[in-house]
Amino acid sequence: MSIRAIEISYAGHRFRSRLEARWAVFFDTMGIQWEYEPQGYAVGLDGERRPYLPDFWLPGEKLWVEVKGAEDQLDVELLVYAAIPHFGLPSPSVPRCENGYEARLLILGSISRTGRLIDQTTGEHAGYSQPAHTLLSFRKGDVFSGSASFLSSGLDLWPQGGIVANDAPRIHWETRGSEWGNWVNGGGLISENRDAKVHAAYRAARSAHFEHGETP
Repeated sequence: MSIRAIEISYAGHRFRSRLEARWAVFFDTMGIQWEYEPQGYAVGLDGERRPYLPDFWLPGEKLWVEVKGAEDQLDVELLVYAAIPHFGLPSPSVPRCENGYEARLLILGSISRTGRLIDQTTGEHAGYSQPAHTLLSFRKGDVFSGSASFLSSGLDLWPQGGIVANDAPRIHWETRGSEWGNWVNGGGLISENRDAKVHAAYRAARSAHFEHGETP
């Protein structure tokens, strides 16, 4: 017997999962414009193309978004194909580039907690934590696994990271777990000052209640 996700209604859209709806709440709280499943694409080499429907397009950030609750739910090959500009998802007329890397695909997992950090030895304040998320970028024929964090001033990108694949395309499976991997739980950011807007957005998304869900 297969178990199907319950569709969730929010902001005039029917989301395939509660997690996707929570991220829409997060974007709205942050004031980030979003489009849900705007269009499907065929990605990959000619004759080997595969259908892919990205979860979100963020026009202001010029980024595609994939939402998954667990690492084993990711189709790594499909996401790599999507991240390669010349046979993956379309690029905007002016792509978002950081230090020569074209930002392509943001991978978002479960809504993580934010909070204050306390030094376990001294009991003193040690900063504030918030999630970081995996960013797939492209540069000179290679796909990289970097990171991104939401700030009140915008989305901060660090595209430099481990090389995931090239546009042959060949995925470097042998370095998964050492140079790249754990895309759903992208890590964390520690800062001295609390970003109140971002912390409030994560809290709103995590605590959101949805009234109407229907089995598709």
